Amino acid sequence: MGRFFSIKFWVLILFLVLPKSFVLGQEISSEVELLKIDTSYAFFQYHSLKTAEKFKKLFESTKENRLVFFHFGASHIQSEIVTTRVKEFLHEKYGSAGPGFLFPFSAAKTYGSINYKTSHSGVWTSAKSFQFPPKIPLGVRGMTVETRAKVAGFTLSMNVPIPKEEYELLVFFDNNSLTPDFKISSGDLEFTVNDSVRSNQEGKNFLVIPIHQEIKDLSLNLLPTEKPEHLFRFYGFSLEKKEKKGLLYQSFGVGASPFEAVLNLEKLKEQSEQLQPDLVILDYGTNNILYQNKVPANLPANVVKAITKFREINPDILIVLTSTQDLFYKGRYIDAGIEFAKMMDSIARENDVMYWNFYDLSGGFGQIKNWESQGYAQKDYVHLTNKGYRLKGYLLNKSILNTLDFYAANSELDSLAIPLKNYDAVKEQMKVVAQSTSNGTSGRTSTYKVKKGDTLSEIAAKFGVRVSTLKRLNNLRSDLIRIGQVLKIQ
Repeated sequence: MGRFFSIKFWVLILFLVLPKSFVLGQEISSEVELLKIDTSYAFFQYHSLKTAEKFKKLFESTKENRLVFFHFGASHIQSEIVTTRVKEFLHEKYGSAGPGFLFPFSAAKTYGSINYKTSHSGVWTSAKSFQFPPKIPLGVRGMTVETRAKVAGFTLSMNVPIPKEEYELLVFFDNNSLTPDFKISSGDLEFTVNDSVRSNQEGKNFLVIPIHQEIKDLSLNLLPTEKPEHLFRFYGFSLEKKEKKGLLYQSFGVGASPFEAVLNLEKLKEQSEQLQPDLVILDYGTNNILYQNKVPANLPANVVKAITKFREINPDILIVLTSTQDLFYKGRYIDAGIEFAKMMDSIARENDVMYWNFYDLSGGFGQIKNWESQGYAQKDYVHLTNKGYRLKGYLLNKSILNTLDFYAANSELDSLAIPLKNYDAVKEQMKVVAQSTSNGTSGRTSTYKVKKGDTLSEIAAKFGVRVSTLKRLNNLRSDLIRIGQVLKIQ
């Protein structure tokens, strides 16, 4: 056993020190350096050959079968920048099975997808998965809208028309005696859902509408009803190609949601029976650790509950846990991100699920200010910019491909497990820098003497200032600095 571990260890080490161009590609070589991206974590880690083989087969089968991703998350996912980016890459390699889930965000009074705009008429009530308990039963999207208005509807307008294909539109709604008639329209298509149609769907809270045309917009409007009381409750559309092959990437989740939000979806199992997920990414955590800077005591048990929940839906489903990115909130770096990464790594090992360690991949502790200074994170040091989210989508895609490549080259190894980084030295260094800065006299200029290996972006991140500020204070025309140079910090 010891000999096997030694062989496995060294094969893994050799693989992880391959050139950066092999792991991520030259497209983002500048970002790797600027943002301290650690390419050795660009993998979906796994802990059994069974999991790795299943992962490989799912992607190999996309020419004959459909591979369905569920990607859940909070504000990092709701706008769909990350998921749209990774879809672009994966669809090019494995084929597209359609646009996926669509939702009338304006009726829910929230921001929406980068791929389409939404508008609505009438008065709508909504519920979201960060509400405990939710006011309305929630579907897989994590949001539900409903209305009792006599006149109400909504329209989804695509930023880029969806090309003409043979599609199936899955419509998820409550089908009962209170449901009014409604009409779905798109270009020349008009499909009326009346009592006759609904009775054919008795016991089913969905219907499937065939569409064969270019789709510029998609509308749903209630029709006049004589019912003394009615209630229309809507969970979303899923637009899928009729041909059951390629990759369907479903983007779910609601801003401000903690990990427990995925346990809050009453209709998850029912709707998953129609959507048939093969792989689910649970991309939560920021809202669990940000405000108190600690990992809640009940969180590990809730993560295991989520794993159990999805395995009840599909016993063969692959589950991917993730870590958060570095965070800075109320004047301090959130070092609970380190503990959260450790917790997720441990749960993944114990429950034989996959693990994407985005915390260490994206640079780890103390790097969010660096991402902000380079234009990849917002000034709140929690959310990324459009450019940052697109980079995360790129890294997600490359991590998937790297994992497939690793298994193809090392199919005899029973795991791909990468040790977590230790940030004790980094934390101590940042503490010393912070103390030296705070000990300075008010109004006095702080300075820093450049040491071997320093870069301007690293120094800016250490002191919580912008690179542009350092360049202005020190009359620098480029990012070049020299050992022994004394830089003004403020």
